[in-house]
Amino acid sequence: MKPLEDLQREFFAAIQMPLRGTSRESTELTPNDEGHPEEFLSKARELMKPGENLSSEERLELYHRQYWFRVLDSVAEDFPILRKMAGEIPFWNLMEAYMLACPSGSFTLRHLGSRMAEFISGWDGLGVVERRWFSAIARIEYAYMEIFEAADWEPVAPEKLATDVLGLQPHVMLLDLPVPADLCEDWKSFEPVEETLVWLAVWRSENRGRLQCRLDDVEFELLKRLQNGGTLADLFAEPASREPAPEEISRWFANWQARGWIAVPPKGDVVGFPPVTRRSVGEMDWTGLDKMGSQAMAMEE
Repeated sequence: MKPLEDLQREFFAAIQMPLRGTSRESTELTPNDEGHPEEFLSKARELMKPGENLSSEERLELYHRQYWFRVLDSVAEDFPILRKMAGEIPFWNLMEAYMLACPSGSFTLRHLGSRMAEFISGWDGLGVVERRWFSAIARIEYAYMEIFEAADWEPVAPEKLATDVLGLQPHVMLLDLPVPADLCEDWKSFEPVEETLVWLAVWRSENRGRLQCRLDDVEFELLKRLQNGGTLADLFAEPASREPAPEEISRWFANWQARGWIAVPPKGDVVGFPPVTRRSVGEMDWTGLDKMGSQAMAMEE
C-alpha cells in the first residue's frame, strides 16, 4: 500500500484537474462539453471505492467540483477591482488559467492570489496594455490582504528617533507601479489613462481599516531603506536619487510619525522585505491544527 502522504498528493492533484462538463454550469466559467480525461477516471478508480449509489468516478467528481467551486469563489472575492476592470468573461478566463497554472498550495485559501500579479504579467490571454494595468491592480489588491496578517510593532518614541534602530511597520506595504492603477478603484470600466510611474503605500489603520496614499519617488526610496532597518544616520548615509529639500524631509517624517509607520523592531525580529508574519511550512507551529489542516500541510511539503 502507498504511504498516506503519497495518496493525499495524488488525490489533491486529481481534484485540481480542469473542471469539465456539467460541473461548469454552476460557475461563471465558459461552458465546455468535454468530459474528464482518462487520467482522471483511472485515478478515481484507483483512489475511491464505489458506493451503493455512486461510482468511483462520481465520488471523485464530487470532491473535484467542490474544490473548484470554492477556490474560484475565494480568489474572485480577493480581486473585485480586477474583475470590474477586466469584465466578466476575460476575468473568469483569467481565473481558470491562473488556478490551473498556480493551484492552491496551502491549507488556507488566504494565499490563493499570491502569484496573481506575476501570472498576469506573462499571460498571453491579455493584451500588452491590459497585462501591465491588471498586474498592477493585482499587486494593490493582494497588498490589501497582506496588511491584515502582518505584525504590528511599537511606534518609536519621538525622543528616541535619533538614537534607536528603526524599522518600517510590517503592515506598511510599498508598491512601485508602472501605471497609475490605484485610480481604477473609482472607475466604472477600464479606460486607461496616460501611463506614469506611481509609488504607493498601503497600510493598516488603528481600527484595522485599510488606508493608502501615493508617495514621492525619493520618499519611497527612503522608506525602502527604513524597511531594511537601521538608525536615522544609516537612512541618510547614501545619497538618494534626488537631493530632497529639508522641508520635504520634515514633511515626510511628520507624516510617517503621525501614521505610526516608524517603529522599533522587537528583539529577535528579522528586519527586511517582505516584513510579513508568514513563515515557511517547516517553521510553522501546527499544534492544535485539525486533521484536514495537517493533511493539507503534508501535501504542501
